[in-house]
Amino acid sequence: MSAAADILAIDDDKISHRMIQRALSPFGHSLRPAYSGEEGLAAALENPPDLILLDVEMPGMNGYDVCTQLRDNEATRDVPVIFLSSHSSLRERMQGYEVGADDYLVKPFEPENLVARVSVLQRFKDQRAELMYRYRAAKETATIAMAGTGELSMAVQFLERSHTLESIEDLANALFEVTRNLDLNCCLFMCIEGDENWFADGEGIRPLEKELVQMSDRNQRFVDFGARTIINYQYLTLLVRNMPVHDMQRYGRTKDLLPLLLSAVDTRVGNLNAQRAMLRQSQELLGAFGRIRSSFYYFARNLIHSQDQSNRLLRDMLQELNQDFLRMGLEEDQEAYVLDRIDSAIEEAIEKIDASDALRDTLLVLLPSLKSVYHQQQEMVDTFIASQNRTQAHDASALGDVELF
Repeated sequence: MSAAADILAIDDDKISHRMIQRALSPFGHSLRPAYSGEEGLAAALENPPDLILLDVEMPGMNGYDVCTQLRDNEATRDVPVIFLSSHSSLRERMQGYEVGADDYLVKPFEPENLVARVSVLQRFKDQRAELMYRYRAAKETATIAMAGTGELSMAVQFLERSHTLESIEDLANALFEVTRNLDLNCCLFMCIEGDENWFADGEGIRPLEKELVQMSDRNQRFVDFGARTIINYQYLTLLVRNMPVHDMQRYGRTKDLLPLLLSAVDTRVGNLNAQRAMLRQSQELLGAFGRIRSSFYYFARNLIHSQDQSNRLLRDMLQELNQDFLRMGLEEDQEAYVLDRIDSAIEEAIEKIDASDALRDTLLVLLPSLKSVYHQQQEMVDTFIASQNRTQAHDASALGDVELF
């Protein structure tokens, strides 16, 4: 059994009112009588009922006119209307449907028939209310989804574009393009290779804003205060000045979207840091290899030169000694002693020269090795730079072919 309803009966015939009263009162329905179209319309607009029984033929404003105005008013647009009429032709029924009636009951009617029609329209009203609720919820969800899809599309485009950007200035400008489309007013702090960089979108950065960013706990991802939010990452911090705190759905989407954008920027800044550090280290290594190679070259050259000098000195000394022995007129045992000392010294010198030859041979092996390492390092740097250039060109080309949503 349906719940009791507040029913407004609009009919100029008092007998019809009594029939309606006897039929519906036993079921707990509350009845309000109106004896003209004007009176019924005013009562319905003042206090909209759950259901309206509306006579078609009345002096003054007839039932069709009343129903038309009920449907034109926001307060009574969805109130079920049952036409009561002594005419049962298709034309009358079509006319009632055209002005917005929900049912059509021919007089005289059986009480059970009226009760059944009221019960059906009560269920219809409840079902329509539920359907309207679901429709509005679905429409709102679709609207949110469309907004979210547009925002996600911007985020995806930014993610693809961020890989091609080669400076923190370009990264900041690209990020601000997205935040502007999200109606966000932001300032950005980025640190690369120890240098602090500040960027603002549309206006300058207040000294207090810089202090807030610098004093915020970098271990805390989000720092919220009123409509402001600070978002921390390893290499950057974003301050949003106007978070949509009065629109919780948009606020939630924004809080989900910003980490996606900032993580891409943070990763790119980290990559730029790594690339620059690697290139700097490679250049330093190349310079060190060049200096070591030059040092080894001059050392080996000087060593060879010293060996040549030593050999020449030994040869000259032997020639001079032979001439001196002839002039000195030494005894046989004295000459033998001197020659023995000279032989010992020469043998010792020869041993050292032989060791210098081994050292020289080692250095001559090291020099080509250092030269090879130097060229390999140079090739690695050139390959890395060429790879970066190809990746950027490919990403830029692919981005032009992407069609989102």
